[in-house]
Formats: sequence, structure tokens, C-alpha cells
Amino acid sequence: MPTLIVTLGTLSLFRGFLLTFLGTRHIVDLPDSMIDLSRAYLYRGRLPDGSLFSLPATTLVLVGVTIFVAVLLRYTALGRFIYALGGGEVASSRLGIPVARTKLFIYVLIGLIAGITGIVHSSQARVANPFDLVGSELNVIAAVVLGGARITGGRGGVFGTILGVSLVTIINNSLVLLNVSSVWDRFVVGVLIILGAGVPLLLQRLQPVQRRSPDAHKPDAT
Repeated sequence: MPTLIVTLGTLSLFRGFLLTFLGTRHIVDLPDSMIDLSRAYLYRGRLPDGSLFSLPATTLVLVGVTIFVAVLLRYTALGRFIYALGGGEVASSRLGIPVARTKLFIYVLIGLIAGITGIVHSSQARVANPFDLVGSELNVIAAVVLGGARITGGRGGVFGTILGVSLVTIINNSLVLLNVSSVWDRFVVGVLIILGAGVPLLLQRLQPVQRRSPDAHKPDAT
């Protein structure tokens, strides 16, 4: 089965399980360490108009995870295995790549990063809300696709994904500043996903046509 479909399916499955058996209440009595994390800043300043701005210490988490994953994908054999696996499992297996172990590592790493993200998000919000970030899956897909990743696998990068996230965030914030109704957010995200996924596939199909020799259709002089 396609990995993306399985991921979305298990997401709904486990979310429903947790909401059913653990309840929907907000958890406000967070550990002191998480509260302290939300109060830590790398820099705090004041703008000319008197408003305050700050750079939270949790930015270091983003930087650390970004560098780690970028180095892993670009400079290690495991990173090459991951790209090859995205290009095709059968071909990767024939090349001697340990498909099962590579997939297990990917799932464990993604789960670890998701857990770290949950801790950071809850500490910043100072509350654990089971309905937080519900429906943001499409934003993530749009950001990854706009960052250059291919839905079918085999291509993508960390820094492109960061740029995609920044672009989606800027678009959403711009809609708010323009007083555009929030119901249009889903529409814009859908358009971005279609364009980000459809344009590369269209260009890929046009490449074989463009690479044909201009003399291919000329009649034989003999």
C-alpha cells in the first residue's frame, strides 16, 4: 500500500483511539521543565514602536534537527538508501539495500521527531490540547511538495522543506492581514498541493518529448 495513505489512515486510527480511551480534556498541569523551556529565550528586544519581540530557545531544536537530518541524507550511506527506497522498493532490494531495516529506521526517526515537536508545541502553548494541529496535515504536505519533494518519492531535501514551510506560513499570515476569511485557507492549501505535485509531473512527462532529436521526423533522403 502507498506509504502516504497508510500514514494518514493510522493517524486517524490512533487519534480516534486516544480520544476515545484517554478523553478530550486539556492538560494544563505540565511539568516545570516544560514551563521553563517556554520561558527561555535566545534574544529579546524592542522595536522602534515599543513592541517586544523575542527569539525562543526552542529555535535551537529546529536548527539541531535540521542539521542532523540534512547531514544524514546528504553524507551517509543510510541517506542514500532512503532516497533509493523512495525511488522504488523492488529496485532497492535488488541492489542489496536492506529495505525492511531502512523503513524501520525512517519510521522510528519520524516518530522521534514528532514526539520532540509535540513537547516543544505543548511547552510553547503551556497546555496539551488533543485537538491542537488537527487538520494541519495538508499544510505539511503542501510545504513538503512546495519544497521540492516528490509525492512518489525519491527526491526532496531538508532545506527545501524549510522554505516550503516558510512559504505556507507567509501565505496564511498574509490572508489574515488581508482580512480574508479563514475558510479560504483550505482552498489555498489545496491549490498549492495540486500545483506543487502536478507541475513537476507535467514537466517530467514533457522531458522525453523535448529530448527527441529535431531530425527524428525528417524523411530519409535515400
